Formats: sequence, structure tokens, C-alpha cells
Amino acid sequence: MFERLDFSNFHSTNAADREDFCRQLVSSLKQFGFARLVNIGIPPSDIDGAFETSREFFQLPLDQKLKSPHPPTANPHRGYSAFGIENVSAVSNHGTSVLRPLLKDMKESYDIGSQQDALYGNIWPPPGVHDAFQPTFTSFFLSCYRAELVILEAISVGLGLPRQTLSQLHSQQSNELRLTHYPAVPRGEFSHSTRIAAHTDFGTITLLFQDDVGGLQVELPSGSGEFVDIESGGRYECILNVGDCLQMWTGLCSARHRVHLPDLLAQENLTKPTQDMVDERFSIAYFAKPNRAASLRPLLHDTATAKDASFMTAGEFQHMRISGTY
Repeated sequence: MFERLDFSNFHSTNAADREDFCRQLVSSLKQFGFARLVNIGIPPSDIDGAFETSREFFQLPLDQKLKSPHPPTANPHRGYSAFGIENVSAVSNHGTSVLRPLLKDMKESYDIGSQQDALYGNIWPPPGVHDAFQPTFTSFFLSCYRAELVILEAISVGLGLPRQTLSQLHSQQSNELRLTHYPAVPRGEFSHSTRIAAHTDFGTITLLFQDDVGGLQVELPSGSGEFVDIESGGRYECILNVGDCLQMWTGLCSARHRVHLPDLLAQENLTKPTQDMVDERFSIAYFAKPNRAASLRPLLHDTATAKDASFMTAGEFQHMRISGTY
């Protein structure tokens, strides 16, 4: 149902092929709120290393993981969050008139920012806990940032904007990298819980890497309350999500999505689990966010008479959205 796009086409020496790819990319984002991409410029070995390092960290005893804890408040959004600390359900009704029940998220996570972020420093595991963790994810963050800027250029071209329109609004690396582990759970738990509740992402775009377990779903049509499975293409495929800031700038739909109960037949192809259990799942999400002072004034509409003060800054919007999750 959802075509996979080869991002290497953006680097074609043929201008017509390049522009055709950009149109296809934006068409997918308009229709679904996301696109499936391969070859975005991050080496497979880097992705493998990030997943293995993430798995190794989450397999540590809880007392070791808690040596780099997320603060009890929403900011700074850094460090390790144990099961039950963050609840995305608290913000899952944002932007919709249809109120949905709050569900318990079944996950643990680790949040990382740029080493260049002057406002929020990183919280790393102390020496001796997992010494490969900090260098691995410092490097992976930078790989994602480089990919982000090129993807934003492709989106700008596909929208008919100057190529640097979006990338120049992301020069300060106000981005976040999130590692998530969803434990193996009984299928019956999904009657009152979910791996992560339906939500939209707060930033501009999200680069999502996931394993083969499945369970990612998108709401289609938007606002319908009906969710469609996005088949996992494995860890080398990137799911590119439209975030709220990109929606406000361009009108592209920030799709509501969730991680829920994966298809049983697809899961049986992996590990042949019993029908009573759902396999553990790992994902890595890179949230590309605008410079905090950037205005969320629309880019594609005639707003020449509007004042920037009429619109929130990206930093104000991010603070508003995340404040309810902790």
C-alpha cells in the first residue's frame, strides 16, 4: 500500500529525475503524513551499531540504567526514562476534536540531544556503566543531522520553495534522538495499555528506524480514528514522519500514529511466539526540530500583512507540547 522511495534519487545528476523524486516524496507526505525511505545517507553499519548499543543498554540491570535518569520534569528532555515515567497518552488528544481514552504506555526510553546544544546538556551513563554508549550516539546523532538537512532540502524542492528554505531553519541542532525498548508483554495487556499511544510528533520531521517486530500504525484518513498497519521494512528503512511544525509551515499533514498490537501472522514469521505473548521491540527515532527562536509563521501562504508576534516560536510550541508528558 505504501511505496518505498529510494532517496539516492535526490542525488541524481539528472535534474528532471531529481525533481520527480522530490514531487513523489511530497506527494506521499501529503497523502499519508509519512514516507518510507531507503538510502538516506546513513551507513547500514552505523544503524547496526546504534541498535546493538541500544539493546545492550536496555539489557542492563535497572539500577545501572537509573544512574543516568531523566529529570522528573519535561525539560531537559534527556536521559533514561523507566517504565511508566513518560506517558504519551497525556498529549494524545492534541489537535483532535475526538477525545480518546488514555492508555498506559508500555516502554522504556533514553533521550539524547546535540553536544552543541547550549540550552540543554546531555545526560550520559557514568563511566563503567556502558562506555560505548556516548561515542556511539554522539556519532549517530550527527549522522542523522546530516541526513535531516538533505531531506529538508528535498521537501523544500518538492513544495516549490527555495532549496535551503527549511534546512536554514534547523541550523542550531535543537533536535533529539530517542532510543525505545518495548518489552515482551502478554497480548491481553493491550486491552488497557499500548506500546505508545496515538500522537503526532512535535517537531518538523522524524526519522524512525525500527526492527522487524511490527506494530507501527498510522491514522488514515486523518481524524477518522481508524489505524492502518505500516509494514516494517527492517532497520535500514527510514519512516519519515511529518511533524506539527512542518504542518504549520506548509500544510502537510502531521499524521497521528501509534505502536500497538502487531499482526500475529507477521510476528510468527520472526520467532514463532505463542499467541499469548508479543515480542519485545526496539526503535530509534530522530526528531528534527526547528531553531527554538524560529517563527512558526506559514511559509506557503500570503502572510505579508501578518506580524511574526502572531505566531508561536518553535521553542514555545515544543515546551507547550512536551510539558504534559512527565
